[in-house]
Amino acid sequence: MLSLVIILLIVTIVIICRWYLSYVHSSLYWCWDNGNEEKRIFIDTDNISFPENFLWGTAAASYQCEGSGDKAPVASNWSQWEPAGIKHGQRCGMAVDHYHRYKEDTQLMRTLGCNAYRFSLAWDKIEPIEGQYDKDILAHYHDELKELHRQSIIPMITFHHFVHPLWFEQRSAFLNSSNIETFVRFVIDMFREFEDECHMWCTINEPEVYVSGGYFNGVFPPGHRSQANEASLVLQHLLQAHVEIYDNIKKIARQPEQHSIGIVKDIFQFDPWNPLNPLDIYASRILDHGMNGCILDFFRTGSLKWTMPGSIHRTYVNLRAPYTNDFIGLNYYSHFLIRFNLFKQPPFEILHRQDDSGSSLMTDMPYALYPEGLYRACVRLKNELPRIPIYITENGIADRYDDRRHLFLRRYLYALSRAINEAHCDIRGYFYWSLIDNFEWAEGYHMKFGLYHVDLQTQERTLRDGAKYFQYVIQKHREKYEKKNL
Repeated sequence: MLSLVIILLIVTIVIICRWYLSYVHSSLYWCWDNGNEEKRIFIDTDNISFPENFLWGTAAASYQCEGSGDKAPVASNWSQWEPAGIKHGQRCGMAVDHYHRYKEDTQLMRTLGCNAYRFSLAWDKIEPIEGQYDKDILAHYHDELKELHRQSIIPMITFHHFVHPLWFEQRSAFLNSSNIETFVRFVIDMFREFEDECHMWCTINEPEVYVSGGYFNGVFPPGHRSQANEASLVLQHLLQAHVEIYDNIKKIARQPEQHSIGIVKDIFQFDPWNPLNPLDIYASRILDHGMNGCILDFFRTGSLKWTMPGSIHRTYVNLRAPYTNDFIGLNYYSHFLIRFNLFKQPPFEILHRQDDSGSSLMTDMPYALYPEGLYRACVRLKNELPRIPIYITENGIADRYDDRRHLFLRRYLYALSRAINEAHCDIRGYFYWSLIDNFEWAEGYHMKFGLYHVDLQTQERTLRDGAKYFQYVIQKHREKYEKKNL
């Protein structure tokens, strides 16, 4: 009798475990058509719709696309990092010369049907010497903004996108609390300079990526590795700077209600490799809290509580924080599966899905296509930061052979539409990363994110076949509302 009870107990546990794994799998992965979208057996990726006043745009960062401009290259944290910190010893150099070709590139945006463009101001070029602004560079950005408006493209400006002047880096950048004031001063001056030409502002791009790249992985300047205490302090200072920027702009703006200000948050989900393994669950939750949860908590409660095993627990309270985002910029690419591994340092490894349906479809970057995650990230923001509108400020694929971009766009735009129409997320725009190929930070020029291919020898731009679906969706969106309003 006892043996029968034990057998029944084991069978019950197995059934429960299999049910739980099936439940987790169905919540994390949708039933796609194995890359053949024409079959449309399970998911019709043509079944998408977006709000009438939706912004369709592309995104870029000045350092990655502009090049040095008309003057000798200026010194920045990234120029100093090259070439040793870049794969294959590459340098950014003239990049894809967007600085001189911005009119041509703006026309490419219009050809796609875009009505918005997110870009960053090059602090390193604007203020190469502390306290001295380069008037020629400021005039250049005035000209670029004028061209965007001429072609009916709404600008969204980012103040800090990983790059700053070398003199700021040599003063320990955001590791030094006294430098917050310096950065805020620069931002306020730039707001005053361009207040009449731009009304959408991103304070800081991906603070957690800046922190992890520079103070954990060592793939971004200053190249520190496993410095958790430094990382948490830098994160605190970045968030503090955001709050001060928001409050200062709202104070000095002539018409503050016309200006929308938000931080840009990247979300990579950290999911346990084995949902039944408590160590995998623990490792994934620690990573998610450090990279995502603590920042979202800060903007929900005003309290930053950063914890990481082996480091100090950092707490920072600013009760203004929940009121300092008119929108949240969401950068989304993929997710990671985390498996605890005591023999690694740190004690985990990042894996990618392999199951009965096969391996994950990978991008050229070390992560998989995971459109379900865009839906999950939007719903998470809606739940954790309710009533704050969302813009997808980056989403794109590195695809050298252009054999996955079409599929990427179909599935991610479907996931976005589902977040809007099914989960009722207040999403107001989508910015693809990026319009043209560019210098992809530590990866150099080998990662091809552009809707347009760029020949680095001639700087010629060519629309990729895989990008034409993006153009098609924008066109159909516009036609839908033109017919409606007749």
